[in-house]
Amino acid sequence: MKTILYIEEKPNIRENVIRMIEGVGFFKVLTAATALDAIDIVEKIEVDCVVVGRQISTKEIEVLDHHLRKHKEIKLILMAERKSKVASILKAFEYNIQFETPADVNMLLDTLLSEFDIDSGGQLRGISTASFLQMIELEAKTCVIKVTKAGKAGYLYCDSGSLIEAEMGELNGKEAVFEILNLEDVLLLIDYKVPQKDRTISAPLMSLLLESGRLKDETHPAPKENRSYKRFDCELPVEFFYGDLSHEAVIRNISLSGIYLETKGPFTVGKEIEVALFSPSLDKGCRISGVIIRRDENGLGIEFLQANITKMAILRTIIHEVQAVNKDEAMN
Repeated sequence: MKTILYIEEKPNIRENVIRMIEGVGFFKVLTAATALDAIDIVEKIEVDCVVVGRQISTKEIEVLDHHLRKHKEIKLILMAERKSKVASILKAFEYNIQFETPADVNMLLDTLLSEFDIDSGGQLRGISTASFLQMIELEAKTCVIKVTKAGKAGYLYCDSGSLIEAEMGELNGKEAVFEILNLEDVLLLIDYKVPQKDRTISAPLMSLLLESGRLKDETHPAPKENRSYKRFDCELPVEFFYGDLSHEAVIRNISLSGIYLETKGPFTVGKEIEVALFSPSLDKGCRISGVIIRRDENGLGIEFLQANITKMAILRTIIHEVQAVNKDEAMN
């Protein structure tokens, strides 16, 4: 097993990347927030590869490069904007692997497997089948994904990112896709050696995911929505976290009990999400957990779960800020 040292200061990005890299079963991941922290770790622990996932300065990369030259066996993978100063100075170093930021985990996994001559698709835990299929589509990968849970197994066949066939028991095509997507907390086994398969699925992936979500909604009715607090119209850009991925949306109304998010995607009623809220007047933010209690063609109704006093204080302030904006707009 190879040891990867991943440099990233943002906890949410760090956790997602760690889960996916360790999920393939070939790597152990250590983390550091800065280049200097990474150097301290390299001095104490044997490391096979350093991956720089955060925005790093040219000075930091020079310091890191100078130190790693003492350890010729350690590989360095840097993620940077291709036109950045950091990317331009790479040409003077021996390291020439680079990606666009933010981190493309699938490309990173492929590179790690290639760098260490590991000829296997590996396995993943902690990521939903729907999220992984979207990643496969974005990367235009050709592979077969075996989805297993408690003795059940289904197969998803992808050609250049397009889902062309699915099998589960005696089912195939769209029926098999919906059965497979209905499995939760699954183990994904990926094989890039794909047997020849005829296309039986013509629908776009997103329409399949949305239809699968609709079928789940019909099976699990939405809980009764709490309307005990007054809601206020607003237009607040926000980031929220669903499953393994982060998404951007706009809050269209807000109250102490929940929000309505304007967003598109295969989100399922009953699932939990986290919403990142920020108060300009306090210059503070927080992440509040909630559950999707309804979904329509325009977005999601979210009911907040119990939050601590600090988070509720920030939420109250944001609502006051919204009220103030609404009052100013009404006067104008």
